[in-house]
Amino acid sequence: MTTGERLTYPAARTVDAQDTVLDISFPDPYRWLEDDTTETASWQEEQNSLTDAFTDGWAHLAALRAAVDQHVADGNGSSSWMADQAPRYAGGRWFRLDRGAGPDFSDRAVLVVSEEAAGPGRVVYDPNDDGARNVSWFSPSPDGGTVALGVCEDGSELAEIRLLDTGSGERLADRIPQPTMGPMVMPQWLPDSSGFFYTAGDLTSESFAFRPYFHALGGEPPAEPEPVDVPLGATVQVAADGRHAVVTAVWPLPQFVCDLPQRDWRPFVRGLDVSVAGVIDGDRYVAVTNHEAPRGRIVAIPFDGSDPSDPVTWQELVPQSGRVLSHVRLIGGHLVVTGSVDTEARAWVFDRDGREVEEVPLPGRGALPLDAMPTAALAPDGHPDEFVFLFSTPTTSPGLYRYRLGSGRVDVLQAPRAELPGAEVSLRWAKSADGTEVPYHLVLPDGEDGTRPLPTLITGYGGGRVAWPAQWPGPVAAFVAAGGALAISHQRGGSDLGSDWADAGRVGNKQNSYDDVYAIAEHLTTTGVTTPDLLAVTGWSNGGIMAAVAFTQRPDLWSAVVAQCPILDVIACHRYPYGRFAAKAEYGDLDDPDDIARLVTMSPYHLLRDDVKYPALYVHAGGADVACPPQPIRKFIARLQARATAPALLRVWDGVGHGTASSRSEGVTHATHWLAFLLQRFGMEPRVT
Repeated sequence: MTTGERLTYPAARTVDAQDTVLDISFPDPYRWLEDDTTETASWQEEQNSLTDAFTDGWAHLAALRAAVDQHVADGNGSSSWMADQAPRYAGGRWFRLDRGAGPDFSDRAVLVVSEEAAGPGRVVYDPNDDGARNVSWFSPSPDGGTVALGVCEDGSELAEIRLLDTGSGERLADRIPQPTMGPMVMPQWLPDSSGFFYTAGDLTSESFAFRPYFHALGGEPPAEPEPVDVPLGATVQVAADGRHAVVTAVWPLPQFVCDLPQRDWRPFVRGLDVSVAGVIDGDRYVAVTNHEAPRGRIVAIPFDGSDPSDPVTWQELVPQSGRVLSHVRLIGGHLVVTGSVDTEARAWVFDRDGREVEEVPLPGRGALPLDAMPTAALAPDGHPDEFVFLFSTPTTSPGLYRYRLGSGRVDVLQAPRAELPGAEVSLRWAKSADGTEVPYHLVLPDGEDGTRPLPTLITGYGGGRVAWPAQWPGPVAAFVAAGGALAISHQRGGSDLGSDWADAGRVGNKQNSYDDVYAIAEHLTTTGVTTPDLLAVTGWSNGGIMAAVAFTQRPDLWSAVVAQCPILDVIACHRYPYGRFAAKAEYGDLDDPDDIARLVTMSPYHLLRDDVKYPALYVHAGGADVACPPQPIRKFIARLQARATAPALLRVWDGVGHGTASSRSEGVTHATHWLAFLLQRFGMEPRVT
């Protein structure tokens, strides 16, 4: 089967159905595909077979898989490629997730304890010997005697909390029934290792509620959550000295504080629509905030203040400047602050009074990949006296590094395991529809200078106040190795240039985020890097929605689009617990008729038209995905295939969630298939070095 062949798609009947929200109705002719019936299962299986025939028949598929495997190195290989959790120091030893030295990496990372952050160690838990399971996160007790694990099963990101004895590897008798969803909300232990706070809930509930609980080691699981009204992804931070705990939300705001061990919670910083993310430092909370500082400033908020919810009472330690401040850690009696300048990672050391001591000499122009999330530094990581961190660039995979404060030198604990030799990276800017200059990083393959058109892939995220940094692209590196150019978009909606940059591409401003991607596409073509016949766009999750919106709003820009784990019917979000939460947080309120009218202008299912020539499309989805389930995706594909001239393919992978809980071999397979779709489209051949 070739990319130019007209495909015969599985038949999909239409029905006379309407989707009605607030008395506003929209035609929904493929509504039956949202139902999990024998008919829809058969239709989906036929779609999978069609897609597999399209990719499996390509002569270079095995070589591409080998290239993806090589460039993934020690990651899990998924399309949502991110680095594994950094090593943690506890009880005089290091705990880490380990995939081995390669080239034959472990399919699932094993939990190892060792004397060094990257040295030889002893396996505490091996999910490869425990069925179809995966470790989502780990949290050792401060004395190192016990470790809590988030164990996912059958591809779902919902995890069971297990407790293991570090010495024997035996599972403790403690059983915690509530599921958790990490690694954003990892448990935090009391300093005496007697128990821990954790965040858990039920994604099927009407409110999408994840609440904090406390479990005493060796005791019965708690019947009720902690009495704090922070329903969405609350995280409990515990002071190293054991005197205080703080509850903060998934969009960080330390809303409650208590004195330990009593756990009598009292309001702390409440009622503010700002971010306050930091650490407990004695009797105060030291945090990076965007209050009156979209690029971030550092403040100290005393726990015993008369009105901690009033920013006037906060003490400013570090004022806003041209750099973006994102996270603060308390290391070796100093504040280590990470952030960026022009989207590229930086790190600085301040004393506790806010005086700048030094800048950390990071090993290149790139990213601290684990710092992408706004809540990244809320849980303790690394070492209490040394800055131990992962760092990558667009041409080198994550390495593990250590900075001893005041040394002026970064030590390499584990060198990057994959690279793109000869590739060149530059930071460029494109002008969006409203005149805003939008940055993107362009990665050109070895031997190319951007003066002749190349197959080019734009990747982006642009939402959730999450940065999409200039980091190693994981499986997408195989596209560059094959001779393609890669553009890493830093469009509005993400926090790449600060919170105002994020808010300028969210909710009522969401269209800006999409316009920014179109501006990058046009800049790439006008500067001669590529042409519309050689240009593609992809994204995962929120970025998957972005790719699908780009497919429907600006089909003229692309030859091919890959939407990974997307939501393709934004209006239908009102029928799905996570969808309601995600839509309101990022796109608009489905309880507001004005927002509904705006949302339908960026809902891919509703944007399809009969008289438009669409580019080729591949949609990647997980059958067990609770965030972006396949049911609405099926409707979009059926509607598109009824009018498609270019290939329109769907692959729903059974036993797969949002991608972060997949095994390495599964992730490599998934990425290989959608990359095969692109390489076929552009007549490219994979390259293994």
